[in-house]
Amino acid sequence: MAGPDGRSGGDSSAHADNAALIESWSAFWADAGVDLAFDDKPRDWIAEGAPPAEAAQPRDADAPRPNRPSPNRPRPAAPQQAPAPGIGGDAQGWPATLAAFRDWWMNEPALDAGPVADRAAPVGEAGARLMVLVTDPASDDGGTLLSGEDGRLLDAMLAAMGLTRGDCYLASALPRHMPAADWRALEAEGLGALMRHHIALAAPRMLAIFGADLVNLLSPERFDAPSAQGAIMVESGGDAREIPLLASYPLAVMRSRPQAKALWWGRWLALSRPA
Repeated sequence: MAGPDGRSGGDSSAHADNAALIESWSAFWADAGVDLAFDDKPRDWIAEGAPPAEAAQPRDADAPRPNRPSPNRPRPAAPQQAPAPGIGGDAQGWPATLAAFRDWWMNEPALDAGPVADRAAPVGEAGARLMVLVTDPASDDGGTLLSGEDGRLLDAMLAAMGLTRGDCYLASALPRHMPAADWRALEAEGLGALMRHHIALAAPRMLAIFGADLVNLLSPERFDAPSAQGAIMVESGGDAREIPLLASYPLAVMRSRPQAKALWWGRWLALSRPA
């Protein structure tokens, strides 16, 4: 049966049911604290068959965008700094004569950060029969290299070898006593190159090295570990020459180990024996 407005009663009842459902649904969300809804475009939620709201469109390609760095874009490299000068400063400024080297060794600030008053100078003249190289002055040297207990052992060894201190050039790799030296760091800072320069200026006939750390620093061109014999190449006066060497334990170790003294003596005899 149609109503006064020409609509059927069934349509009116359905409309009322929909309105009641919407009101109940809105009341539920209002109780939950959500009493407003927002959308980019107006929409008739009641109309049947209303098209769904359009998804947000991507912004215009020509529109300005924030200047954000790409995650894959490489960062600009930090400016490279020149490497810091090594031990003794720039090698181009190292002394060119042994006499100048001795004075430089005792006064050059770039050689060591410790007090220069604690340094010990090398002893001897260029062209010696034997250059004795130790790691550092001993604690009992008192400012004169190899004047303590290690020096007394060296004197006894030299006498057995048929040599005196006058036949030798005595030097140390470090200018002052440093019992806990970081030899790897010293190698990275160029101590080996400075030692080679010192040896080239001294120009000995033969080199005696007391300490395995010194062998590692020098990196001899030839070295046989079982016999502890080898040779290094140095440049002197524009000419390259080979200097034979013999390595052993530090003198402080040899003082307390008779077997180390015997080992040195056997190696010395093998090296000095005519071929």
